[in-house]
Amino acid sequence: MEKQRLFAMTEIEQNMLEKALLDLDRAQTASMRRRVRQAPRRKLYLNQTEYDLAVRALNGLRDAYLAAGRYSDGIDAVILKLMKSRYRRVPTAISKVAPAILKVAFL
Repeated sequence: MEKQRLFAMTEIEQNMLEKALLDLDRAQTASMRRRVRQAPRRKLYLNQTEYDLAVRALNGLRDAYLAAGRYSDGIDAVILKLMKSRYRRVPTAISKVAPAILKVAFL
């Protein structure tokens, strides 16, 4: 069994992550946005590259909010929760579906 970071999201956190990924390069993040949107019970398993991409996207959204003079408290909370996420074993049903989604995104 493979271990990946488990990020249990609320609906608001899911929307923030999806918005942050939209602000990055759309071609790079298409498969990741699809995985965020279709996460079963809002539980997202992230490997190291996906984790780095999510943190970078949220940090970019935070920088944009600060540049516009807006509060970034909510985004800060999501980044902190993502950084505190622990490694868990990926259920077999999810681990079989995730590579298929990534394969389709790069065709």
